[in-house]
Amino acid sequence: MLISAGAGLLPSCMQESSSTIPLKHISITGSQQQMLAQLTEAIIPKTQNFIGANDLKAHEFMLTMIDDCVSPEEQKDFTEGLKDFDKLSLDKFGKAFTSTTPEQKHSLIADIEGKKNIPENAQKFYGTVKRYTVQSFTSSEKYMLDIRKYKQTPGGDFKGCVPV
Repeated sequence: MLISAGAGLLPSCMQESSSTIPLKHISITGSQQQMLAQLTEAIIPKTQNFIGANDLKAHEFMLTMIDDCVSPEEQKDFTEGLKDFDKLSLDKFGKAFTSTTPEQKHSLIADIEGKKNIPENAQKFYGTVKRYTVQSFTSSEKYMLDIRKYKQTPGGDFKGCVPV
């Protein structure tokens, strides 16, 4: 009986975990989602004084945007670029992006930014990730209130009893 329970459990333990975000048009694994979270955090890291991309869940925003707002061709390019990006890390460091040190992550990003022998799919993928990461960050409440000093109502200092 114990053997039959183990035989049923073993295949489920060996499967790759799926994404925790419900996506309709693209499919990514849990490890790819983790890689995207680490990449967005490498693009906009948390500092002592301010939030980072992971605090905003920028990778979830990006995946939702890719799933809902881009064409099927762009979705296909994104998923292929995701694989090429991880392969780029494997080729350069001998390990997946999620297993690299922060210095190695920044080195890889610097190579991509400098366009040093980077496959086109990986370059395009990184550009997409960076664009949506910055969009997520700059549209966050914390950024708008603390950095931009955004006021929802223009002229928020208006006093009705004072002549203009």
